Amino acid sequence: MMKNKFKLSVLCIAVLGMTACSDDDKDTSGLESQIKQLEQQNAELNSQNTELSSKNESLAEDNANLTTKTEELQDKAVGYISTFNQQCAEEGVMFDYIDPNAPAEEAPQMSAFASAMAANECSSCHTYDNDDPVEIPHGNFGSCSNCHDGHNETPPVDPGNPQDPTFPQPEPDDSLVDGKTGASGSFYYGSSSFLNADYLAQRLNGSIYNYEWVEATESGENTAKTLKTACGLENREFIKDMYPNDGKEYKLNGFNNQMGSKLISTVSKFTDEETTEEVELPNVAIFGYGMKLEDNGNYYASMNIGKNNTCYNAVMHGDVRLAYYEYSPMLSSKPDRNMGARILGTIDYERTALKGFDWVTEVPGLGAGEDFTPSDVDWTNVGSCSLVIKVEGIIPLG
Repeated sequence: MMKNKFKLSVLCIAVLGMTACSDDDKDTSGLESQIKQLEQQNAELNSQNTELSSKNESLAEDNANLTTKTEELQDKAVGYISTFNQQCAEEGVMFDYIDPNAPAEEAPQMSAFASAMAANECSSCHTYDNDDPVEIPHGNFGSCSNCHDGHNETPPVDPGNPQDPTFPQPEPDDSLVDGKTGASGSFYYGSSSFLNADYLAQRLNGSIYNYEWVEATESGENTAKTLKTACGLENREFIKDMYPNDGKEYKLNGFNNQMGSKLISTVSKFTDEETTEEVELPNVAIFGYGMKLEDNGNYYASMNIGKNNTCYNAVMHGDVRLAYYEYSPMLSSKPDRNMGARILGTIDYERTALKGFDWVTEVPGLGAGEDFTPSDVDWTNVGSCSLVIKVEGIIPLG
């Protein structure tokens, strides 16, 4: 009965409009029914609240997991960035990479870029053993074709098929070792040799252009200390390597290299001091040289070098063997991996000039156009050589 009284008291307070509640009321069945209904509803609400609370906790956990996964995916995405323009895209700076060696028809702006690069690099044609650059006027026979396009009056030609020979070829014979041309039995590289003189000249005279990040020695317009700044540098589109982004200041350094290795072989002849016998030994050196077709229909290779074994041997003996070689280490096929040609040549004494130690002044009687002979040379007066080599043959590698 006390329990019912308590319930009645609560109900009297909670239910609007209830009046005349007293302990003397005997019929409480209606109120008890309402109380039970309210208790049931309250229990249902508590159950729903508990369920919602559980769902909220689950959603919070899901959100935390999603946040973690998003961060992991972002870190993973950043991990896949491998080029400079992708780095810049993360900074909101969008641009496409342009291959600085793309053909002009694919990237017309590269013609101006290559010309500017060549003009800036002309001094590299005129240095020797890292000495200060010296101006070396070498007439029509400069090896620095990119620097001295004005010297070459021959109009551009269609290089044609690289394997279409310009000169007669040695006949392959499995039993033959040809000392005269250097050909030997099997022609391993016939399909990858540049036997067409015009095509070979374009490879010899061509350059590969590139950009690199170099730590800056001083701040300037083309330097950057942050990735954001680097993404706005001039010529940014020509570099693929990622910006170091290590807090140091870097600049974009443009440079160009020749497309392949150029070797020149001569014979050193001397008398052995102990046996007094005449000895002949091969001499192989690496120098930059160019090649072009002259108005007389002959091809000539030329180079400017200091007085050394190559210069001495070439002038004194007249015979020169040149080799041009391009190597692609990532290719498995031998013909694709090794490309180039061998050039058989003789010194053209009329076009060749021997100069003093300033690399400029021609030694009297030994200048271009004087057609001197080896016996005319006093080597104590010679400091450098502008060699001109008449091409007598172009044969396969091997």
